[in-house]
Amino acid sequence: MRNFLKRVIVLVVLTTIMAAGVNMAIYFASRNARILQLERERKHLEKVINRLTGKRRMAELVVDGQVTNGKRQVRQTTLLWEEFVTGKDGKRTPLPIKKIVIPGDTPYVDGYVLKFRNTFVENGDLLRGKSLAFFRRIFSSKQSPQSGSSLLGSHGVPACLTGKSGRPDTFTLNLWQHIRQLMQHPAAAAKLGLDVVQGQAVYRPVKPGRLYVIYLQNDGGLEFTQQAGESSLINRLLKEADRTHSQTSTSATSQ
Repeated sequence: MRNFLKRVIVLVVLTTIMAAGVNMAIYFASRNARILQLERERKHLEKVINRLTGKRRMAELVVDGQVTNGKRQVRQTTLLWEEFVTGKDGKRTPLPIKKIVIPGDTPYVDGYVLKFRNTFVENGDLLRGKSLAFFRRIFSSKQSPQSGSSLLGSHGVPACLTGKSGRPDTFTLNLWQHIRQLMQHPAAAAKLGLDVVQGQAVYRPVKPGRLYVIYLQNDGGLEFTQQAGESSLINRLLKEADRTHSQTSTSATSQ
């Protein structure tokens, strides 16, 4: 009888220990699963914040020269403009440099900005994960927009759509073809997931020896800022200057 009681007690103790072990295992497994879930949510939130607060470098601008009068007031400014096309891999490809002359020293960069619903931006949709911008023209504070210099490519299509491939994607091309109608018909724009379709012009006085960059915010809106650091436009101009200098030196030597 005593041995039987011992066996029962041992069995109860072992069962209790095993139950406690199982409960502990379930607890730690549940806790680890919760930690992993929280980590996934944190990373997703970081991506959403990055998309909503991020921005893309769309174009660069430098002053090639300025003409002043006797009172040192700027009468004319020559600008060098370089626009970028961003591929699916995120790599920027520069388009041909354009030289633009404006009266005064305050260029306006005019374009269309398309802002998609935040759900598209948050979800990182491949086509609609970011806002879109199409540059239209550059004019100055001393001239009307209509008399400015066009930034559009052939047939009035934005240069960024007629890049090296010459074949813009169907979705973006469709937007461009109907953009004016979309600006006048908000209901049609909403069907494409667009919150805002509007013209926007950003401007600032410019000076020689400075680099200016046009950014597009992921959640919509252009920025026209002065910036230091690496510049595709300046690097291309320096290479062109070196090439010209080398050709001049070679010509002089041969003579």
